[in-house]
Amino acid sequence: MYQHRATKTKAGLAAIVFLLITLVPMWGALHAWLNQENALVEEAAGSEAVNLAIAFDVHVQSVVRFVDTLTQDLREHAIKDGNDFGSVVKDELEFYGGMVAQVSLISSEGILVYSSLAPTVGAVDLSGRDHFRVHRDNPSKDELFISKPVFGRVSGVWSIQFTRSIIEKGKFAGVIVVSVPMSFFTDFYKKINIGPNGLIALVGMDRVPRAVASKGSAIAHVDELLLSKNTPYFAVGGLSEGLYKGVSAFDGSESLTAYRRLEYSGLVVLVQLSPEDYLMSSGKRHRLLIVSVSAVTVLLVAFAFLIYFTAWQHLKDAKALKQAHKVLRELVSIDTLTGALSRNCFLELLDKEFRDSESCGTKLSLILIDVDYFKKVNDTYGHPIGDIVLKQVVALCRAELRAHDSFGRLGGEEFGVILPCTDGASAIGVAEKLRTAIENANISTSKGPVRVTVSLGVAFAQSSGDTPSKLVIRADDALYCAKKAGRNKVCSARDKDDASQATTLSKYAP
Repeated sequence: MYQHRATKTKAGLAAIVFLLITLVPMWGALHAWLNQENALVEEAAGSEAVNLAIAFDVHVQSVVRFVDTLTQDLREHAIKDGNDFGSVVKDELEFYGGMVAQVSLISSEGILVYSSLAPTVGAVDLSGRDHFRVHRDNPSKDELFISKPVFGRVSGVWSIQFTRSIIEKGKFAGVIVVSVPMSFFTDFYKKINIGPNGLIALVGMDRVPRAVASKGSAIAHVDELLLSKNTPYFAVGGLSEGLYKGVSAFDGSESLTAYRRLEYSGLVVLVQLSPEDYLMSSGKRHRLLIVSVSAVTVLLVAFAFLIYFTAWQHLKDAKALKQAHKVLRELVSIDTLTGALSRNCFLELLDKEFRDSESCGTKLSLILIDVDYFKKVNDTYGHPIGDIVLKQVVALCRAELRAHDSFGRLGGEEFGVILPCTDGASAIGVAEKLRTAIENANISTSKGPVRVTVSLGVAFAQSSGDTPSKLVIRADDALYCAKKAGRNKVCSARDKDDASQATTLSKYAP
């Protein structure tokens, strides 16, 4: 068997060495040749992207300056001709057509008081919008603000807000808003050819896009994007224009991006080209060589897939085995009838808690519980009803215990409770709560309500010379004492060497 494995290993190494000797030089030569040609194509694509960025820059700047002029003009009318402002806006909109989606006025409190789309608009609160807050918080600055894309509550369309503050008598009186549809900027994409995977974008220096267009349509919800700051077009003090090759800030793909910053408006125009598009023209010349070399590579890829499938199958089997072990472990550690811990699991946990209490110097208490006259319940109602009673006893006890207390079934109708960080008086109080809860409970069954009581023995870990087995013996002696005293009692073991002695507490009230 060893020789067989060694032979397979040597044959595999020989095959890998042969493939490396033949494929690496071939792919290396092909890669170098393709890179040289692609570099020339990329240089031409970069020049084209820069020219398109200049054109887009001119288009955007003309729109921004034009809309800013309109905004200032309307602001003057809003201040001087407040009563006739609606007529002025109507005349302006008839002249400018679809360039302006909406003209609106916001009061100093952020309430929309006028909209060209709904002159009698109700109290729409826009105080949370950036294009209001930036003017309200900086009343001394009379600057144009171009907002992130906003979905108009009145217009119902995505638009970019061009805003300026309204100052009357030296005080901030509101904001004039001219909304320009995003499509007015993205329509530039339809006039150029940058390939199916290219895009143009208008981005603020806050790294939030104002408008993005790709594949003939605008990308929706651009206001939710925040572009990475690790790009040259956002670098403070960097060049105001340039060409950037790297990962696209929009889709994470490799791209060639020409950018120009518009200092006047705080915007950046981007023209992004995809290598998939601008290298397409040279791809036909490369295809034959690539297909030929790829035929050999396919074999290696197939082999890699085989390895992958084998490993995946192995991991899946390992996971299934782990799950089976988990289920088996639960079957061993959980009592299937009541859901309490099994006897072995409970005693193991008691050993652990005992060691922890010794090392940390904390208190530890143990309660043993026995259902009184449970045989009589089985004889009277039958074992199925007895099972229901046991389940309800467990449920009642768990409802009274803390999350870190441990409850287990030690056999038949006998149960145990481990109380970490609990001294004697508190443990007796817990035992009495359990006894009272069970005594007062009516357990519903198919044969009518059943009532049972329990006897409880309480023992506490001693400071020295104690062991888990001694603790169990003292609790068991206390339980015997509770039964002997008439049952439905709580009995506590004395904390002294003679652990067989116990003190009976009849219906102890802490």
